[in-house]
Order: sequence, then C-alpha cells, then structure tokens
Amino acid sequence: MLLIEKVLILRSSDIFQNTPEQELVGLAGILEEMYLEPEENLFSKGDKGTCMYFIYKGQVRIHDGNYTLAVLEDNDIVGELSVLDSESRSASATTIDETILLKLEQEPFYEIMMNNVEVLKGILNTLCRRLRIMDDKSVSFHNKTLPAVPTV
Repeated sequence: MLLIEKVLILRSSDIFQNTPEQELVGLAGILEEMYLEPEENLFSKGDKGTCMYFIYKGQVRIHDGNYTLAVLEDNDIVGELSVLDSESRSASATTIDETILLKLEQEPFYEIMMNNVEVLKGILNTLCRRLRIMDDKSVSFHNKTLPAVPTV
C-alpha cells in the first residue's frame, strides 16, 4: 500500500481528520498492514491490548461469545480502548470477510495525541459515539426483557 493511501485512510477517520498533513505522513509511515481471511480472529476478549486498527477494507465483528456488539466496516477503528489504557480487551474481534487493516501501536499514537489536541478530540468523540450506541442497545434489550408492568 502506498504511503499516500495510508494518509488518506487516516484522514478519513474521525480521529485524524483535523491532524496536520505532516503528522499524518509520519504516522502513515509506521502503520503495519495486515491481511486477514474471513472468520479470522483479530483478538480475543481478555487479551492484553496495546494497539488499534484502522479498517481499510472489510468488516470486523466485535463480540462477546455469540453476542454481537457491533459490526465495523471501512474507515472504522477497532481496539481504540486498549491503545488508550493497555488494559485487557473488553470484547473479541473476528473478521467477517477478507479484511485489510492498518495497525497502530500505542507509543506512536501517544506521541501524535500529545502533539495534536484534535487527535484527542477525535478519539473522545469516537468513544462517546460508541458509548451512546451501546447505551441505546442496552436500553432496547432491557425494555424487551422486562415484563410489562400493569397499571392500576
């Protein structure tokens, strides 16, 4: 993959859309390309995480056992929580189809984040959006499982 393609992928993500071009070029140069087959495990719940991934092409299912939490696609990011805190992965990630990922390790991400407040804003916006989606799913699930309370 050409360097310019990696820069364009980064630019298309919410996290890096306002990052200066020069920083994106440096970051793109250290991204590791990964090619995965369908149904390949990217990481498992409980694994130690120190990186995140950009989905260039394909789909990744985020799941806890058989329960699907999300399906992520082109230009989405995977594993952003672990790149922030190095804690265990909170869910598993498995490819749905042929997938091309760009892997970003924690230390380079921290360097970019420290030098550019827009990156920090981007990661916070992404995390907040995902929390809201999970809240909506939780409320929907909760409403489906509770019996209706009769009114008097």
